[in-house]
Formats: sequence, C-alpha cells, structure tokens
Amino acid sequence: MVKIGIQLPHEPMNLILSAGVYADRNGFDSVFTPDHLVGIEIRDFSCFEAFTILARLSSETERVLLGTCVSDVVRRHPAQLLQAAVTLDEMSGGRAVLGLGAGEGMNLLPFGMDMRQAVSRLEEGLRVIRLLMVGENVSFTGRFFRLRNATLSPRRRVRLWIAGNSPRTIELTARHGDGWIPTATIGVKGYREALKRIRSLGGKSVTPALFAYTVVAEDGDEARRTIELPGKMIALLSPKRDEFLRKTGVEVDFPDILRFEFTRENVRRALEVAKEIPFDLVEERYIYGSPDEVVEKIERFISAGVEHFVLTPLVSHTAYMDNLKLIAERVIPYVREEHD
Repeated sequence: MVKIGIQLPHEPMNLILSAGVYADRNGFDSVFTPDHLVGIEIRDFSCFEAFTILARLSSETERVLLGTCVSDVVRRHPAQLLQAAVTLDEMSGGRAVLGLGAGEGMNLLPFGMDMRQAVSRLEEGLRVIRLLMVGENVSFTGRFFRLRNATLSPRRRVRLWIAGNSPRTIELTARHGDGWIPTATIGVKGYREALKRIRSLGGKSVTPALFAYTVVAEDGDEARRTIELPGKMIALLSPKRDEFLRKTGVEVDFPDILRFEFTRENVRRALEVAKEIPFDLVEERYIYGSPDEVVEKIERFISAGVEHFVLTPLVSHTAYMDNLKLIAERVIPYVREEHD
C-alpha cells in the first residue's frame, strides 16, 4: 500500500497546527515537521521547535505518524533525541518517527557547531541510539560520543528514518534504518538504483519513502510558475548539482546546502545564479502540476519503489491549505484505488 504524508509549513503556528489536524482527518498517513534553527531562504520564515509541535499534535490527532524531517546528532546528543522520540511515541500511542540526517550548514555554522565528519558523526549517533533502545548500563567509546553505564527508560524501539542519498548514507540506511527518506532531487532513476543498493546491503525491511517539494493547482501552468524559481534555487544548492550544472555552463563559487550559510547576501547571490538554470533540467526533481499531472509524477516514483511520500507544498501560507485539500480530494483517492 502506497502512503502519502505531508511536511508541515514553517509558520504561522495556527496554520501548522490546523494543517496537522486536517491531514489526520482527511486521509493522509503521516505528518512531519522540519527541524531547523535558521529560517532564511528566498524569504525569511520563523523556526519553531519540532518535538514541541509534534507533542501538541499527538494529542489532537489519532492516525497519522508524527515525525521530524529531519533532526541531526550535532545539535542534540543521540540520547536526547531518543528520549524526545520515545516520549513522543508514548504520547501518541506508537506513532513517532525519528528522522535523522547528517545536518545542514544553515542550522550549524552560524551557531559555531562543528560540521566536520558529519556523516561519521551520524553513523556513530545511530549506533548509540540503537544501543540505548535495547540496552541497560550501556558503555560505548567512540570518536564523538561516549557512554558509561548509560540507561534510558523506558527502553522503547522507535522508527528511525534516515535522510540522504550519498553512498555512505545509503549504507547507514541499510544497517541502521527502519526507513529511508531522500529528497526527490535524487530523481526517479537515482531512487531506483539507490533502493536496489539498500536492499542488496541487507536493508530488506527498510520503508522506502520520499521527501518531495510539491505544488498542486487546478491549472498546471500556474503550478509550474509557482515552483520554478524556488525549485531552481533548491536544485542549485543540491549536493548532486554538478549532474545538471555541467550541461548549462553556469559556474558557482559557493558550497551546496550541506555547508551553505543562509545569510541574506548569500541567498541573493545564489538566487541570481538560479535564474540562469533552465527549469527543464531540474523539473523531474519536483512533484507539481494539476492533480492529474501530480498523480502521473507520483506514479513514476512508485515505479522506482517509493512506498511513502512526504509531500511538501512549496507555496505561500495563504495557498498551503488549498494545496493540502487538492491532494486530499484529487490525489489520495486515486493512489488509494490504484495501490491499496
């Protein structure tokens, strides 16, 4: 069965909460929230604490999975992350998902946090979390984390979904993940190949999910106009950007999103470069269009193995609920009928 969830908007709070409740009551399968400290992109936005929002929603929802998309083991110690996830799981009746990635520069560098060896830190953090889920008096000595007779109670297994599509994060997903949630910038072909790799490395039971920026409108051309510039900006900052940049002749002198510092000056500079990128080169990375066109794009990723979509409306606050309703009324029923 193919499942469809959403990522909540960054703000305002009343929209965040109402969207979560709407999703629970209108056929969505999951509700994820971003876990950011910095809110500077094409426009500024507020950043609220992820687990606090999910805890509130745990008391106002009944069905949907509730997760972070995604947290990291730089800002929070693995034990703190696990405790928060276990608390949420207990509050929600077993619906928590702890989404984890290596971290992004926008949330770390302005606050003096160390991004060096980020994937190695993630790997070690995952080992610590797995040990604390089941062990009592756990001792562990690593490069980044040390435990001495450490115990977390209650000991409880929670779902771990791992973000990323680099060769190392693919391996980590196969070894430690209950789910895999790369962004749709991986593309259909890339997703199929990476999932095959996860399965070959032993990740037979890993839930294949996908985080996808989405715009739905009755008029498909309107959806394209809405997503085009932010979509080109996101693609420009993607770790896989060289795959399309070499086709354009566009040169960049700033890092990708993993180490990009989201100051207003840096964003303005990147935005000017993004305008030079033909959207046709990157449009496969997004799910956009009329409801029928969105269904068609979802089907392409289903053919690559996706079983759980986390759709993220890349629209203004005023258009967010309209997008959610179109997905609920015109997309989910089709997916349910075809893939139940």
